[in-house]
Amino acid sequence: MNEVKLSRETYLFNTPLETGLRCLVILAGLENKAIDIQRLIYLDYLLTHYGDVEPEVESLHPSTPSRSGEILIKRDLVSQGLHLMTSKKLINIEYGKSGILYRATPYSKAFLQYFESNYMLQLLDVNKLLIDKFSNYTDAELKNFIMRNIDRWGGEFVKEAFVRGDN
Repeated sequence: MNEVKLSRETYLFNTPLETGLRCLVILAGLENKAIDIQRLIYLDYLLTHYGDVEPEVESLHPSTPSRSGEILIKRDLVSQGLHLMTSKKLINIEYGKSGILYRATPYSKAFLQYFESNYMLQLLDVNKLLIDKFSNYTDAELKNFIMRNIDRWGGEFVKEAFVRGDN
C-alpha cells in the first residue's frame, strides 16, 4: 500500500509496525525455520502481492504500477520492523556462519492469535499459500523466481499506457 502521510512524522501504511507484523506472520508460518533479511523481503512482497504469483488469489495490497520496485527499497523498512518485533521478544536474531538470520519465538503464534481484523485473517490465509509454495525453495531458487518475473509485475499498466497512447 502507498504511504498516507498524516503529519510530518506519522504514516498509516508501510510502517515498521505493519511490516514487522507481516514478517512475524511469515516467520511464524515457517515452523521454527530461520531465514535472512533478503528472503524476508522477497516473501513480504509475495505475501502482499500474491495475485502476481497466483492470479486466482486476490492480492492483499493494490496492484499499483511498478509495484515490483518495492522489493528494491524495502530493506530499511523490513529491518526496522524486525527490530521492533525483536524488541518485543517475538522474533529471535541468530548470528552464524551464513550471516544474520531471523526466527519466530515460541510467543509468536500465541501473539498472532489475538488479532481479529479481516486484514490479519486474510494475511494468515495467504501466508499458508505462500509457505506451501515457497518454503522449500532454496534462496537461489527464490531469487531466480523473483528475477524471472519482476519485470512483468506492475508492467500491465505500462502496456495499457502504450495502447491508450499515453507514452
